[in-house]
Parts: sequence; C-alpha cells; structure tokens
Amino acid sequence: MLWPAAGTHPTVACPVKRRSLGRTPRLPLIDVTPTPAGTPAVCRRESLAFTRDIGIRHWQELDHGLAPWVHLHFRLRNRVEHFNGYAKDHEAIERSRTRRIRGIAAQSLLLSFQIAHANHRKRASWLDTLQTDGLPARRPSNRHKLKNPRDWPPGGYLSGTTSEN
Repeated sequence: MLWPAAGTHPTVACPVKRRSLGRTPRLPLIDVTPTPAGTPAVCRRESLAFTRDIGIRHWQELDHGLAPWVHLHFRLRNRVEHFNGYAKDHEAIERSRTRRIRGIAAQSLLLSFQIAHANHRKRASWLDTLQTDGLPARRPSNRHKLKNPRDWPPGGYLSGTTSEN
C-alpha cells in the first residue's frame, strides 16, 4: 500500500516528503510531531505492507472458497435470491412499464419504494405468526374468506323487480 504522501499524486502534504509539498494548496497538511527517535518509521518509507494478522484492507473472517465460507455464502445468497423472487412476484419490480414516470433517477426512486413495501409486507406477515398478549400464534391461511350466503343478492338488487325498457 502506497503511503498517502508518497508517489506521483499524493493525497496529503507531509513536511518529511518534500515532493508532496507545493503540489496543491488543497491537500491537508500532516503535522509530524518530533520525537527523540526522529521521524516515525512510517514517514521514512515509500510504501506500507500489512500482514494478515494485523488486518488488511479487504480482510474476511472466512477464507474465500473454503467449506465454512461456501456454507455461509450459499445460505446468504439463497436469502437474497428468495427476496428478489418475492419482490418480483408481489411487487412486480421487473416491470418498469408499470412505473409511469420517465428518467432513470425517478425509476430508481420508485423501485426503492417498491422494495421497501415488499420488505414491510414480508415483516408484517412474519409478525402475524408471533404470539402476542398471551394469545397463541396465528398461522396465516392461504384460503380466501368465505362469503356469507345470506348476503346474497348483492346490494342494489331488488328481488321481484324486472328491468323495464
């Protein structure tokens, strides 16, 4: 890893690295505190090397490709794909024609609202399955509510009358 004050395009100005001074006045100036041992070792080098045990930029807890990583990766990937399928089925996120607005920014904003609504719907259905106030958990039913046969005929229809022209 290149030190920020080193190289041909430094991102900070450091009095120890003379090349970084005078490039542009917008670069932040590093204050190197003098010590009895001289300048810090990091200031005397051009680049830095980090070992795995002290941390690197793209450190991962599980090594890529090993069995624990594969197990966790496929489980998480399955959740993402499941939610994508749920959102496509219930919110029709793949049909951009249903979002009647032009422009990619507006389409993206409406798509984010659709995804948030799908997430809210999924959470609400999960909350319905939890036990609340001492009542047993309610499992959602896939059946439609049955209509009362005594409510037939529908409102507005009077029995015994005929339509006259």
